[in-house]
Amino acid sequence: MRGASVKTGERRTLADQIADRLKELILGGTLRPGEALPSERSLAEQYAVNRSSVREALRRLEAWGLVEIRHGGATRVRDLLVSAGVSLLPHLFAVGRELQPAMLRDLHELRGMLLGWCAEQAAGCADAASVARLTELSLRLEAKGATPEELQELDYAFFEELVRITGNQLLTLFAGVVRDFYLGERRQFIALYQGDVFDAALHRRAVDAIRRRDRDAARQAMRAHADRAL
Repeated sequence: MRGASVKTGERRTLADQIADRLKELILGGTLRPGEALPSERSLAEQYAVNRSSVREALRRLEAWGLVEIRHGGATRVRDLLVSAGVSLLPHLFAVGRELQPAMLRDLHELRGMLLGWCAEQAAGCADAASVARLTELSLRLEAKGATPEELQELDYAFFEELVRITGNQLLTLFAGVVRDFYLGERRQFIALYQGDVFDAALHRRAVDAIRRRDRDAARQAMRAHADRAL
């Protein structure tokens, strides 16, 4: 494993820079689960820093759930899919700005499950004001001349409104993490909003089902929307 010296002139601390470089090696698969990291002394030499900076970097990796520090033994890479927190979600999908296809497919499948569940729940508990907000968003989604960028923003706003209606606090937190990644990497997903892929009529169908309290129809409409991305 190679290591380049870190820059002392940057605002981010040396520990920040070392932690980020090691994180990239772990998330990119260069360092695999169960593999031992080099010793603190070796890392300090590789990155031309003192051992206290390396020690702090390793503590950050441990806090992220990426490594296990064993006092008196080697620091080993953990299975990040089991141990990492949701704060690392964006990095799982975009390592070095290159989306990982298997993870991307998993994201879309999870999105489909969430959309379907949220729409089903909304059909059971949405009040008139909530239905009105969904209706407004669906009309804007079907407006002529809407650009793919506008459709992308509106589509996510529709999802967030469904999440809000459910009242599920943990799902609200999770949706926020997904939003930061999804809209932060919006160019990677813009193809999903071209005319031959995106069908805003499915949102209208979901709203109609929610208004009628038809749980099954609401779920099916949003699952169909997600399935088009797959």
